[in-house]
Amino acid sequence: MRILLSLFLFFISSNAFLQQSVAVKGKLLCGNHNLAGAKVKLWDKNRLGQDDLLAEGVTDINGNFQLQGTNGVFKMNVFLKIYHDCEDSIKPCQRKVSFQIPDSFVSRSSTPALIFNASVLNMAIRYPDEERSCIN
Repeated sequence: MRILLSLFLFFISSNAFLQQSVAVKGKLLCGNHNLAGAKVKLWDKNRLGQDDLLAEGVTDINGNFQLQGTNGVFKMNVFLKIYHDCEDSIKPCQRKVSFQIPDSFVSRSSTPALIFNASVLNMAIRYPDEERSCIN
């Protein structure tokens, strides 16, 4: 019984060590106005298989957002993806922009040690590698 309890405690403590976390905050504009209601997501891009959704939300009335997510054992490759209709007239679907989060902002714990500040991003700009997304 003691062996099982010891193994259980070891597994719990080692699993916490293997967890990784990341947090991102920022503000979105559309030209000179706050971009409220834009969808923001944190993704862990995997080398094999499907990418992992870490967190998602929408910008508040002032265009602000903050996301935090955790994932398991393997090194995280984190991207912030923003889905919006700024300067998009009547085109179908939404504009999708993706930004890679620096590795130095990924913590080896269940709580992020640092928050990556994406600062103020103006979505009226056409970003390189921008895409359109109908499913988000």
